[in-house]
Amino acid sequence: MIDVGKLAAVLGSGVCSALPGLHAWSGCDTVSALASQGKIKALKLVQANDLYLQAFTDLGSSWNVPTDVFNSIQAFTCQLYARNTKIVGANSLRYHMFCAKKGQIESGQLPPCEDSLMQHTLRANYQAAIWRRSLENLPDVPAPSAGHGWELYDGGSLKIRWMAGLPAPDVLNLISCTCRRTCRPSDCSCILNGLKCTVVCKLQGCSNMVQDDAIVAQDANDSDGDSDD
Repeated sequence: MIDVGKLAAVLGSGVCSALPGLHAWSGCDTVSALASQGKIKALKLVQANDLYLQAFTDLGSSWNVPTDVFNSIQAFTCQLYARNTKIVGANSLRYHMFCAKKGQIESGQLPPCEDSLMQHTLRANYQAAIWRRSLENLPDVPAPSAGHGWELYDGGSLKIRWMAGLPAPDVLNLISCTCRRTCRPSDCSCILNGLKCTVVCKLQGCSNMVQDDAIVAQDANDSDGDSDD
């Protein structure tokens, strides 16, 4: 049997105040854990850094996640995956780790992207907020689907909101054709994908080219000005 009072005395009041937030964020019954990142590693990192200690102490103090708290947790996440890194942004660290391994790295070895990390932190904050209000009589608890990292199925049951945005850029918008003389529906990659040709295409001025009314009007005005000279 663990003597909780003695354990709390050893850890100190600061760490004890951070434990609800840290426990929820590092994985519990209602919040998933990050791949290959255990609680002991996370606890040691929090004990060694007052900024991280304060961030997890604040997690769950309100139903929202303040920007400064998330920024600290994002830096904390970077150090979980790369202990000595100076990078504090999850997206930047993902990119650097991927490049360092020349793409030969499993997705579970990379930190979550900033979007996913925010949704994860929202869920942990929600759970920690409930724990921190456990002694209140009938606390006013918002719905988990009201911007707290979950959403509703059509049938009304909850599901995790893994991301709020797209998992990757819309690559169709990056397509450019290499037509030389004319853009034909049979072989122009832009037309075949239902897109307009753009300034990154090899052939400029084709019939499939994007027409920007503002640019056309400006060009016409510039031409008038030149003729007057």
